Amino acid sequence: MTQKILVIEDETTVGLNIKEILESGGFDAIVAADGKIGIQMAKEQLPDLIVCDIMMPDMDGYAVLTALRQDEATTTIPLIFLTAKTTRDDVRQGMNLGADDYLTKPFRRKELLDAIASRLAKQNNLKQLEQKIQELQQIDRQKDELIWTVSHDLRAPLANIKLIAETLKLIEPNAQQQKQYLNILESVCDQGNDLINNLLTWRQLEAAEYPIAYENIDLEDWLNGQLEPFTIRTSDRQQILKINIPNYLPTFRIDPTNLKRILTELLNNACKYTSSGGQIVFQVIYQPALSPKNPGAIIFIIANEAEIPETDLPHIFEKFYRVSHSDAQFQSGTGLGLAIVQQLVEKLQGTIQVKSSSGWTTFTVKLPA
Repeated sequence: MTQKILVIEDETTVGLNIKEILESGGFDAIVAADGKIGIQMAKEQLPDLIVCDIMMPDMDGYAVLTALRQDEATTTIPLIFLTAKTTRDDVRQGMNLGADDYLTKPFRRKELLDAIASRLAKQNNLKQLEQKIQELQQIDRQKDELIWTVSHDLRAPLANIKLIAETLKLIEPNAQQQKQYLNILESVCDQGNDLINNLLTWRQLEAAEYPIAYENIDLEDWLNGQLEPFTIRTSDRQQILKINIPNYLPTFRIDPTNLKRILTELLNNACKYTSSGGQIVFQVIYQPALSPKNPGAIIFIIANEAEIPETDLPHIFEKFYRVSHSDAQFQSGTGLGLAIVQQLVEKLQGTIQVKSSSGWTTFTVKLPA
């Protein structure tokens, strides 16, 4: 992208000469005939750098620079002064006001282009540094949120375990009650285990240490085993699970552990956010290879009767992001699940997309066959 330079110069001939030099150096140059016009053009055009004469009628370069530095939109734009003034006091005044460099007329073409290249390079370094600082601040905020989330999500299951333990001290439960309490304890332990697994997986993925182990699987048989728990779960929750798997599926070379992780997370979310009586659809599509440039693929589609708010949809795969929901039971979790899913899909050389409208949310995972 061509960098834009604004030249503020009241002498028409000098301004056009500078414009010609800049354009010969590969820059997009625009010229303002006085300070007031220059300030307006700077606000409208937001150039990458400004070259400004000091000695101008009505509004000199110092006043222009002061106005630019006071405006949030233009305060960081580098500015090089051009002037016939050469005293140390003149230079100091310009620098004190925030000028980035100072060229004395007359100057050579190389002097001008070198000064501009130097300032733009420094400005680029500053932008990269600011971006790094913002990234570090974001990581710091994520760590704080993670600590809060983990503390919150561990406190709830531990409280449930303590409550059951205290209850068992007070009563002698019959067989049915024992089974009920054991089921609750098992569920609570699963929640804690899932939380720890998500944290460990996230750490391994961030450190590029996550293992991938491919093997050949009979996909149809494998899917039947993975879907059985969800058939029972949806029945218990009075949800309608529709499964559509084609009669023929080829032997699939994949990492089954990570494929299970992906599908389990998506199906868990579908069950979690679907109301009683709502539908969940699990579909598999096999696309045979048509050519070396159009290889085959296995497509997994998980859809459910629930809609993600439009404001949440662009952030759905961000780490620690949790979809806003009026019901507190849907607010739990680290916000790592879908972020991990996306990274695992990419590790398997696949893609994942999400759409949500008309009361339905659909996740589509496409993996090479």
